[in-house]
Amino acid sequence: MPARPIFRRRRYIIKTGLQFRYIGLVFILALLASMVTGWTVFATGWAFLGEKLAGVYPQGRLVYIFRATNMALIRNLLLVSPLVFVLALLFSHKIAGPVYRIEKDLGEIQKGNLGLKIKLRQNDELVDLAEAINALTEGFFQTVSVSKENIDKLQKDLDGLKKSLAGQPDACSRIDSLQAAVNSLKNSCDKWRLS
Repeated sequence: MPARPIFRRRRYIIKTGLQFRYIGLVFILALLASMVTGWTVFATGWAFLGEKLAGVYPQGRLVYIFRATNMALIRNLLLVSPLVFVLALLFSHKIAGPVYRIEKDLGEIQKGNLGLKIKLRQNDELVDLAEAINALTEGFFQTVSVSKENIDKLQKDLDGLKKSLAGQPDACSRIDSLQAAVNSLKNSCDKWRLS
């Protein structure tokens, strides 16, 4: 099997709405999980340590340590936020890129290009969907191909029948009716390109 060509996208924001909804969801969930975890550990630790350290440290010193710890927690969440955003952007690109490619290629198929195959990068998501669409298109390609061959055979037989029944007026009207049906079938199949 020949090696698949490597596709590299140059833009990371391809489907703006989809990607920003996805990034927002990941960002909010990561931030929420960090805050809940941080505050749970922080509150539990300080409740336990506050009782133990109340006799050792003066009240003002414990309040200072408590505030400094709060600020460190908030600062660390703010520092990690851009990293979460970038990772969400990179992962959303593995979904948005294939969605963009599939939509674009389906537009070409809709215009009649049945020979087109959807090609995605190896590590992209939705590869199974692209392969299913390719299998569907291949089946339709085969059906249209056979139909075009049958129409061509039918046209040849119809032309031969016209020549042999040329002098009979009743036969000519029936042949014209058949010719109209063959032309209609040919027109509907000609919409699809098999290259």
